Amino acid sequence: MEKILIVYYSRTGTARQAAEELAAQSGWPLAEVGDQASRSGLLGDARCVLDILLQRHVGYRYAGPALDDCQRLVIVAPIWVGHLAAPMRSFLRDHMPLACKTSVICVMARQGAFRAAEEIARLATQPPSPVLALRQADVASGAATQALRAFAEQVEAANGRSGAAQRPAWLSPKEA
Repeated sequence: MEKILIVYYSRTGTARQAAEELAAQSGWPLAEVGDQASRSGLLGDARCVLDILLQRHVGYRYAGPALDDCQRLVIVAPIWVGHLAAPMRSFLRDHMPLACKTSVICVMARQGAFRAAEEIARLATQPPSPVLALRQADVASGAATQALRAFAEQVEAANGRSGAAQRPAWLSPKEA
């Protein structure tokens, strides 16, 4: 039996919204990586930036099952200053290399999702697949629903439930 687990970190609630919607569509369980200390307000913003720029290992709390018997980990995290959010990066550093495969959803204001996927690939034994980049505004407005549904189908296909995984057409210009 395959075990797919969604692990998310969310400072503002947008990545949580995406993770909860994905869980509702797919039936996969949720686990949360949270902050040990508040990141609210101007000081919290400054701490976020410094944690990224200095690549600091930050304290976090994890509320979820053990990752040992997980077949695939779906990571949902925000992008801070063009990089994976520090609490999720610290969580992954502490748990890598994982025995399971990874897939990634990055929630961003403008850019940085593919850099974050590269960060995860460096930590993991293999690159994450599939990878989905979502804009905060699309998640908040509900416009990301179809993209999340397609992502769930790609994850299931990659796990062998729905046949062979298909490469998105935008990655294969000769197929378009």
